[in-house]
Amino acid sequence: MTLMRGADAILDTLEAVGTDLLIGYIGHTTQELADATRERPGMRTMYPATELGGAHVINGYNIVKGRAAAAGLWHTCGTLLIPAALYEGMFSRIPSVHLGFNVDGSFQGRESMQEMPNVDVLTPMTRYSTRVERPDKLPETISRAAHRAHGAPAGPTFVDIPFDLTVDTAETTVPTGWSAPVNRSGADPEQIRAAARLLVGARRPVMIVGGGAVWSGADEEVARLAELLGIPVTTTFTSQGILPESHPLALGTSGPIGWRCANDWIADADVVLAVGSRLSEWGYAQSYTADMPGRLIHVDTDPAQLGNFYYPEIGVVADARTVLRQLVEAVGQDPGFVPTPYRDRAHFAAVREAKEKWVAGTRERALVEDSPISPWRVVSAIESALDPTDYIVSDAGNNTGWVFQGAAAERSRRLVTTAGAGVLGAGFPMALGVKLARPQSQVVVGVGDGGFGYAHNEIAFALRENIPVTVVVFNDSALGANKGFMTNLYGQPSWTALNNPDFVALARAYGADGERVEDAGQLDDAVKRGVASGTVYVIDVPIGQDYGYPATTSGGKVKWPARQWPADVIGTRSPGTFTRSTTG
Repeated sequence: MTLMRGADAILDTLEAVGTDLLIGYIGHTTQELADATRERPGMRTMYPATELGGAHVINGYNIVKGRAAAAGLWHTCGTLLIPAALYEGMFSRIPSVHLGFNVDGSFQGRESMQEMPNVDVLTPMTRYSTRVERPDKLPETISRAAHRAHGAPAGPTFVDIPFDLTVDTAETTVPTGWSAPVNRSGADPEQIRAAARLLVGARRPVMIVGGGAVWSGADEEVARLAELLGIPVTTTFTSQGILPESHPLALGTSGPIGWRCANDWIADADVVLAVGSRLSEWGYAQSYTADMPGRLIHVDTDPAQLGNFYYPEIGVVADARTVLRQLVEAVGQDPGFVPTPYRDRAHFAAVREAKEKWVAGTRERALVEDSPISPWRVVSAIESALDPTDYIVSDAGNNTGWVFQGAAAERSRRLVTTAGAGVLGAGFPMALGVKLARPQSQVVVGVGDGGFGYAHNEIAFALRENIPVTVVVFNDSALGANKGFMTNLYGQPSWTALNNPDFVALARAYGADGERVEDAGQLDDAVKRGVASGTVYVIDVPIGQDYGYPATTSGGKVKWPARQWPADVIGTRSPGTFTRSTTG
């Protein structure tokens, strides 16, 4: 044990658990810690424009790094600005550790200024939330928070620390040799054999792969099982590219604004294997449900997710990569399995035809040179400026659909968005986190004009820390998704019109650069200029207001009128019945 100041014990522990980036915000409770970070060359420390922006940066960084590599250090009341990012981390399963510094412990319960109930508030949106009362317990508690952040499922954790503990000294032991835990739990062999039997006998199977498979590192296993059985693969927004989209069995993203060929195939599938997905990403803004008639095999590390929306015939609580390996072995041993090249499978011609039709339509939309500019033409310009090793980030809103329908992913984590919670304004700071994690890659973020209004103040942070990203604003002078929904439901929208600033002038006021592009023929060069600029470069693109919510909803429903949503339309089944509901 060593006599240590609390601030040093905190930083030593964060370094020991693999933290290489600290995002903090100053206040009287973090001053001791901020001063201590100056002596930490091994961990880069930054302060954002707002705590919320900083927490979004952490999410973007940790998504790309694949672990809780960035941590947050927050001051009392400012801690209560980060819940939206924690919510995103919970439902996109992004590991992160956040430390909140509260008033002096001796003031607790005495209605002292800025005493915040942070543990009570943040417990529902973290995997682990606790308070430290003694300085010698700081390393143990922070290490536990890091361990829980990498749990099954992963997510954000929070430790509340009275600021006097940063100043106090105590005999302390900082753990060494720590590494992020790896969860590789397998499934019961009987379940695996039953699942393999269903898959081998399927006439029109489909695999829905979620972000849990990405965090599990199951890219190779997805391809192996898909090719072994000729199963077409669809993804959620957190897993696009886990099977390269150029692969003949890749049908792209499913869901309300996914690829039509993916949704069509799911709607007619007889066996559905869902791996590492909660199957609730489809509930985009709680407005979409899919009619999934196939017999469902659902694999997830969190038992609470099985049966939440779609009741599985076989529910498996296990790691995605491990289960896929088990299935590959079990399929090969199944008596009914006949080894056949996937291109020779009976359903492969239909897979190819459905995908080719979708891709051809996407390319056709991307060639439109109309003014105002087509949003698919904007995505095409982004793609033309980037290499496969670069990253595209999307904010929430209609632009998410345009980006994920129009951009290609040949690897997982190439496309990043606020998928789990749909948090408006997260895109730009998440892009800064992605760039920090992969400084050698180019990063372009697509944002709506409404979403950019939440976070453009982080331009100051990006310039101060030299984080060059290109921002493409899909500008329709409206909160477009809600405008479309309300027009459809009520005949006219309310609360959706925007009176935007001059986004290019705004960027230049911060010290960044940019341009406004109204001619589709100038888009490609504009995005290339942004990527090559070496700074934050804002491209303001007026898009047509006729381009509404980019839904591809075969087999499902988007935005039922209020109070008219049939309870069984999502295809849930009562335990033990396994009969498809026809309500609705």
